[in-house]
Amino acid sequence: MSAAALLLAACQTAAPQGEGQQGASTDTMATVTPAPLSARPVHWGYDGDDGPANWSSLSPVYALCGNGQGQSPIALTSGATSNGPSWKFNYGSTRFAVAHHEHVEDLVDNGHTIQVTVDEGSSLTLNGTDYTLKQFHVHTPSEHTLDGRNMPMEVHLVHQDSAGNFAVVGVLVKEGAANANFAKLVANLPAAKGDTVVVQGGSLDLNLHLPAQEKAFHYVGSLTTPPCSENVQWLVLQDMITLSKDQIEAFSSRVGPNNRPTQPLNARTVSTVGLTGSIR
Repeated sequence: MSAAALLLAACQTAAPQGEGQQGASTDTMATVTPAPLSARPVHWGYDGDDGPANWSSLSPVYALCGNGQGQSPIALTSGATSNGPSWKFNYGSTRFAVAHHEHVEDLVDNGHTIQVTVDEGSSLTLNGTDYTLKQFHVHTPSEHTLDGRNMPMEVHLVHQDSAGNFAVVGVLVKEGAANANFAKLVANLPAAKGDTVVVQGGSLDLNLHLPAQEKAFHYVGSLTTPPCSENVQWLVLQDMITLSKDQIEAFSSRVGPNNRPTQPLNARTVSTVGLTGSIR
């Protein structure tokens, strides 16, 4: 199975997708039959014998988790600016643009994270390549560190282009004012691991998952979960969004800690990039 198929299979379930429900007049939720936790070939986790330090020994498919030279997450440093050579081939620009809409298909607890599957129509344009937003999910605490610190939470918006390549936008979360958009998720979280909640007429303004800051760190990394496939385009936004203490706790009490430790940068370069246009 390809890395793309492994990730999407593991992040999705066999639950109904709620097609034809977008026209409903109210934002209601319905719990459906629990689905398999993961389609990956070998179980993995975040502690003990199944934890990140042992992922590479669980299956040959996970070998990159141990010997990969371009792994994620990494430690980021604010203010550090470097133009990586990979960003000099597309129009001399490192800019990217994000387009989002409001429809959501389902809310999944797959045993490792809370994930929201979104409809088609949201995309990331990165150096002239369009990546379709497939889903977003959370890690508590954050996987990337900033100036040596983990944030309470990190949101990963996972995109894929027509060739199956991944681009992930990481949004760091700090404790502060309550987030009305995430309140909709907190109010309708699945009851247990393996459960899927189908959104009937529900919507989220995905723009509100992004801060107003128009700068991001860029580097080429990997999936942060097995099989740890590499050549993933990473954009970690420098500004943060806020969730209240209770909102963060609602996620961390269910899935945390589910963060992979930072990995060596090795020969890679981290660059800073700006958005084209506005994300609002």
